[in-house]
Amino acid sequence: MAIRRILTSRASENMVVADDVYTSDDHLVIPADTVLTEEIIKSLKEYGIFAIRIKVDDENESTSSEKTPEGKTNEIKEFVKSDSEKQNYLRQVKESKEFEQFHTAFIDSVDNLKDVFNKVVMQNEEIDSKAILEDVENVISKGRNGLHILDMLQCMRGYDDVTYVHSVNVAMLSNMIGRIVYPDITKNELDVLTLSGLLHDIGKMMVPDNIIQKKGRLTLPEYNVVKTHVLFGNNILKGLKNLDPRVAEVAMRHHERCDGTGYPGGYKRDQIGPFARIVAIADTYDAMTSDRVYRAAICPFDVIGMFEREGIVKFDVEFLLPFLEKAVQAYLNTEVKLSTNEVGKVVMINKNEFSRPIVQVGDEFYDLSKETNDIVIDKVLI
Repeated sequence: MAIRRILTSRASENMVVADDVYTSDDHLVIPADTVLTEEIIKSLKEYGIFAIRIKVDDENESTSSEKTPEGKTNEIKEFVKSDSEKQNYLRQVKESKEFEQFHTAFIDSVDNLKDVFNKVVMQNEEIDSKAILEDVENVISKGRNGLHILDMLQCMRGYDDVTYVHSVNVAMLSNMIGRIVYPDITKNELDVLTLSGLLHDIGKMMVPDNIIQKKGRLTLPEYNVVKTHVLFGNNILKGLKNLDPRVAEVAMRHHERCDGTGYPGGYKRDQIGPFARIVAIADTYDAMTSDRVYRAAICPFDVIGMFEREGIVKFDVEFLLPFLEKAVQAYLNTEVKLSTNEVGKVVMINKNEFSRPIVQVGDEFYDLSKETNDIVIDKVLI
């Protein structure tokens, strides 16, 4: 028995899923070994699930493909030729002096944040906002621009520490989104947004470790306990002096969704502050592309695909689309493994469908945006 990854649009009844399938906010949709029915397939599409892994007989593992038309192939070859020096770009990033400095500053920031969280929650101390912001700014300063920061964050995958690494990641992503969508944002406003990303999950300090670290699926009562972190976070932060009230509000509202399907209040777009809407995007992207105790990191192109489908109604498109365009650029010239088991390189982004780029395998080019193409990116190779 083999495992094959397919687009959800290609799923059919009686297929058997190989893995647990989760939504963008880590709700389990169906467990592994579920036999697909027409109703389940419809639900997967409604939840914005871009692709799934199914069990197949070894002899039935052939996969159809569609290559780009000759004219477009020539165009892409010229693009690749002009950009050939960027092959294995992420490996170069990881071996660079800049990444070494970024890595050191990042780990120092995470360690300092652990101390801050513990002192605030356990000892009722005030937060030194200036100090922890300087830590994050020091990490950001190691990158040349937002795209370079995204490149280096890719290289940091595998350093997940549940709350602390995630918090630093969300702070940097929120800072990046803020600068993209508000080019004239003041230093003070950007600091509030960055601090909101840094402290958005502080309430998880009040959730029992046996739930946060649970390797299996959460029960409904356990999931309801996890959801209380937004209330704890708000209560912790709103009681602190000299902290902009929007920081506590973001802690409360970063799981709200623009269509009213979030928690704790089921708020809709106009009821959610702009900083909470930005942090919601950064939080979801980082959580889904990072390893968790109960699942491996989800392929970034699946995450981007989810945002393109489900995200259009759940997240603020004013903030989401500029972020997706920047995020997908970070994967140009990156090696990927396709669902055909071939290894190729992302060479061109499809502006109308960021999650399905053009991939070069040897001398061939696959346009994954073609409706008849059953190939998807299985994994980003770093």
